[in-house]
Amino acid sequence: MTSFRAIVTLTVIAAACLLGAVSAATAQQPGSQAAISRCPQTADQYAAVIKQLTSDAAHARALANQNAMLEPDADYYEAQLAATRQCAPTVASLSR
Repeated sequence: MTSFRAIVTLTVIAAACLLGAVSAATAQQPGSQAAISRCPQTADQYAAVIKQLTSDAAHARALANQNAMLEPDADYYEAQLAATRQCAPTVASLSR
């Protein structure tokens, strides 16, 4: 009886691992396509997004300095700001 339970348990764990791996693999988009689709479409939108993200990143960093548990939030906003700044050439080419 113990070996049957062990086999069933291991089968359930293996199935859960496979399901998690498949869902993570299908959720990812190609890097260049994802970067292009996330960029603001006009220079005005770009300026507004940069202004908002700069403010949010500064606020999140100030809170993270007070509470270390908020460090991932600050890192997230800083990463979003960096990714959006990489859109500048794309937005500049659309403005012409």
